[in-house]
Amino acid sequence: MGNILAIDSSVSGDSSISRGLVQDTVVRLLEANPKAALTYRDLAAAPVPHLTPATVAGIRGTAETDAEIAARMLSDELIAELQSADVIVIGAPMYNFSIPTSLRAWFDHVLRPRVTFRYGENGAEGLLSGKRAIVVETRGGVYSEGPTRGMDFQEPYLKTLLAFIGITDVAFIHAEKIGYGPEAQQLSLAKAREQIDAAVNPRAAAEYASDNAQADPAIAWNALMQKNLDDVFGERDAARRLDVIRQIYCDDAVLHEPDHSVRGHDAISQAVTELLAHLPADFAFSAIRPASSHNGIGRVQWTAGPPEGPAEVTGIDIASFDGGRIRSLHVFLDQADA
Repeated sequence: MGNILAIDSSVSGDSSISRGLVQDTVVRLLEANPKAALTYRDLAAAPVPHLTPATVAGIRGTAETDAEIAARMLSDELIAELQSADVIVIGAPMYNFSIPTSLRAWFDHVLRPRVTFRYGENGAEGLLSGKRAIVVETRGGVYSEGPTRGMDFQEPYLKTLLAFIGITDVAFIHAEKIGYGPEAQQLSLAKAREQIDAAVNPRAAAEYASDNAQADPAIAWNALMQKNLDDVFGERDAARRLDVIRQIYCDDAVLHEPDHSVRGHDAISQAVTELLAHLPADFAFSAIRPASSHNGIGRVQWTAGPPEGPAEVTGIDIASFDGGRIRSLHVFLDQADA
């Protein structure tokens, strides 16, 4: 973790919640690695211009005019900061159920063909793999669960944008209920700072998960099911996937798929490798609603398909847990409409 890129996008100035949490995250990262180099970009104080007909060719085509050349130079500068970073910290408050337009403009300049992604025989391929991102999401209400979850166009969008350029190791920090009054806001900030500690320090992450599991085991079980969806079935790098499997599956865990079953970490990883080999590179799995668990059994309903849809496969995972890890996982596929 030699280089840190921190990005603020809130327009709220000193009253911004996300800016404070971004600062907290950077401080924790620097405490963990005092020699890390920090690059900071404030998209409110120095906005990245939105693309226009006069500048778009500088990003997506051949830069010829002065305006196009200027756009290309800015894109080069922003991409260089991104390429040199080992960890990217992004402050992304929810504005109108999505992200600030300043942050969208930044992404418009760094998602550049043949530089940060390319198209091949298997579709789009991100070129910035091997990096971590910590994304601070602040929200006035609650959008991570419940009936308003479908109104969250912030986190799925950010996850898709980052994955498109190869950044799939992403920790999302949630600070919700900011608009519910001072007491709810302070409780939310305290939880967000615990999440930051967990994202920065693996030991803190284990303690955070353990504390949650002792208070309510279902919280830990639900997190395991979501992590399995994101970091096992959603991870194309076999080595990273196997590391996660060793963390969240029992040593002799069994994966039951509709047509066969496998036992053990290596066999489970190989089964996922074979599954993903038959799917397009941009095929992604996502939960339809939060996982639900009780009495050692959990379930999560999921959908899979290209980032912009439509869903091509839907199904449900049923897991049993033992000692804080997955003992068995049954995968059920929904039948296609006749």
